[in-house]
Amino acid sequence: MVIRKITKPLIAVLILAAVLRFYHLGSNPPSPYWEEAALGYDAYSILKTGKDFHGNSWPLVAFESFGDYKPSLYFYATVPSVVIFGLNTFAVRFPSALFGTLTVLLVYFLIKDKRTALIASLLLAISPWHLQLSRAGFEANLGLFFVVLGVWLFWKFKSFTFCAFSFAFSMYTYHANRVFVPLFLIALFLIYHRKKVFLTGLLVALFALPLFINFNSPLIKQRFAETSAFTTLEPIIKSNQLIAADGGGIIARLIHHRFWQYSQIFLTNYFSHFNFNYLFLQGDANPRHSIQTVGGLYLIEAPFLLYGLLQSLKKRTKTDLMLLAWLFLAPIPAALTLASPHALRSLAMLIPLTIFTARGVIRFKKIFFIILILEFSRYLYLYHQVYPNQWASQWQSGYREMVQYVDANKDKYNQIYITRSLGRPSIYYWFYTKTDPRLVQAVNNSVPKDQGEYLEFGKIKFQDGNYLPDSLIVLSADTPPLSFAKLIKEIKNINKQTVFFIYEN
Repeated sequence: MVIRKITKPLIAVLILAAVLRFYHLGSNPPSPYWEEAALGYDAYSILKTGKDFHGNSWPLVAFESFGDYKPSLYFYATVPSVVIFGLNTFAVRFPSALFGTLTVLLVYFLIKDKRTALIASLLLAISPWHLQLSRAGFEANLGLFFVVLGVWLFWKFKSFTFCAFSFAFSMYTYHANRVFVPLFLIALFLIYHRKKVFLTGLLVALFALPLFINFNSPLIKQRFAETSAFTTLEPIIKSNQLIAADGGGIIARLIHHRFWQYSQIFLTNYFSHFNFNYLFLQGDANPRHSIQTVGGLYLIEAPFLLYGLLQSLKKRTKTDLMLLAWLFLAPIPAALTLASPHALRSLAMLIPLTIFTARGVIRFKKIFFIILILEFSRYLYLYHQVYPNQWASQWQSGYREMVQYVDANKDKYNQIYITRSLGRPSIYYWFYTKTDPRLVQAVNNSVPKDQGEYLEFGKIKFQDGNYLPDSLIVLSADTPPLSFAKLIKEIKNINKQTVFFIYEN
C-alpha cells in the first residue's frame, strides 16, 4: 500500500498544528498540574535508576504514583524528552504536543477523499478540544494517537500485527481505551472481514495480557474504585426503598431492581456527551480540560456536523458504519465513571465528529471558513490572554516559586512544614528541585503516606499543624494567619494573587 503523497496544503496544516501545540508550551498552561509533575518525576526516576519513585522496577501495567496506578506508556514516552530537555514542564508536555500533531497527519491519511481529508486534518489542527489536551501532559492524547494509528493500519494495510500493537499500546496509555478498544474491535468484527478482525483481536488480547492478569490487582481495582459511577450505594438504597414502598413482592423487585437505577446513571452520563452545551458552548466543566468559554467544537461546526452525520446514516457504507460505531462507542468509558461529560475519557469521539463535520463542509466551504476564522481567532485570544490568568489556580501556579524559596532557605531551619491544602506538595518539591530519585526510593517503606503520597521527606513535613520551634511554615493564602509566627514571604501566582504565606516560627 502506497502512502498518500504529502502535499503543500497538508504541510501548511501540519506546521499550523505544530505551532499551535508547541508555542509557549512550557508556560501555558501556566504551571504543571500535579499529575504532570508526577509523570515528569517518575520519568526522571526511570531514567536515573530504572525504577519509579516508589522503587518499583520498570513498571509495565501502571505506575503507582499517588496510589492511583496510572497506565505506564506516557511515563516511558516522557523519558526521551527529559533526556533532551531536562526535567521541566516542557519535557512533560512534549510527547502530548508531538503525538497530537502526528494525529492530525494520521487523520489526513485515514480519509479516502483528499478534500475531505485536508479539511478534517485542518479542523483537528485548530480544534479547541484537541489543542487543550495536546498542550498538557494528558495520557488520553497519546492514547488517541494509538487508536487512530490502529484504525489506519487496520483500514489501509493487510498486516494486522502492527494494527494490534497500536491498539494494545493505547490500552497501556489510558484507562478509557481498555474499555473502548475491545468494544470497537467487536464492532469492526461485525462490519469488516471477520477473520482479519478476529486475528487482530487475538493479538491485542495477547499483547494486553498483563492487563487482564492484573485485573483484580490494586493496579486496576484502585483506579476503578476511585472513578466508577457504580461503586456508590445510592442506587441500591433507592431501589430498596422503592421496593419496600411498593409492597416488596416479586413484581416490585423486578420493576424497581437496582439494575434500572444503575442503567439510569449510565444513560444520563452517556447522553451528556452529546449535549449541545458540552460540545459547542462550554466543553468539560473542569477548567483543566476546557477554557470554559468555548466548546470542544466550534459553534459553526454544529450544522455541518449534523449534515455529515445524516449523510453517513443515509449511506451506511462500511466506512460510515465504522465511523458511527466509533462515535457511539467512544463515550461508554466516560459514562461508566462519576464525572460526566468528561473530555479526556470521551476523547476518542472527537475523530469521527471531526470527519463527519469535514464531510458536511465540502458543499459549503466559503461560508463555513469565514465564520470559522472568526471563532478560531476568538479562541486563540481567550486561550493565550485570558485563560492562563483566569485559571492559574487550577494549574497550581505558584508552587515553583514556593519550592525554590524553601529549597534556598532550608538549611536555616530544623524543620519545614508545607501545607497539603493545595495538593501534592511532595511531588512538586522533588520535581522542581530535581531531587535524586534514589533518596526518595530509600525511604519509601519507612515514611508515612496518604494513598502513595509521601507525608515526610527528610526535615520536610507535608502537613498542617503541630509546628515545632525553629521552623519554616508554608501555608495556603486562605489559611487563617499564624499569631505565633512571623510572616516573612508571600508567594503569588502569575495572576498576582497570593497563593502561599511563608512564616518563620
